[in-house]
Amino acid sequence: MQKIYLKQEVSFLLILAAIAGISGCKESSLQFTAITENDITAMIDDVERATRDKDSDGVIKHMAPFVIINVSMETPAGMQRIQMSRDQYKELLQKVFSKASLHEYRYENARITISDDRRSAVVETDIIEHIIMEGKETNTTTHEKTVVEIINGKLLVTSLDALVVNL
Repeated sequence: MQKIYLKQEVSFLLILAAIAGISGCKESSLQFTAITENDITAMIDDVERATRDKDSDGVIKHMAPFVIINVSMETPAGMQRIQMSRDQYKELLQKVFSKASLHEYRYENARITISDDRRSAVVETDIIEHIIMEGKETNTTTHEKTVVEIINGKLLVTSLDALVVNL
């Protein structure tokens, strides 16, 4: 029983790392007035670098302070849904980075939909992860849906929903 919960804990923490996949990008003095597909792609690339560097600040720096993060996954006890704040997410991400001896991920099937006024975008991706934590190996696939908006001239993630589809 303890082994199942350890696997779930490891998987959950990994998923938390992955769901930030599009939440960070290089800080700049740019004042955004419209979102482009290149802006979103740059965010994805930058968070990938931050994840490789185990830089939790780099992963979350473009999440709005009020971002809502939802993670859902099927467990032996049924569907588990967890909602967290940016600070809670950062704390869990730091735990993953400190405990993981290997953390690889890639995204596939990215779909970017930019609003007509170009002030917001919805990004859907599938995140594929492989992680080794405390000697346990886990592979996951997570479908993410993220909302990015321009707030005070900056691109910020305001909502992030992740559904673990394969654990």
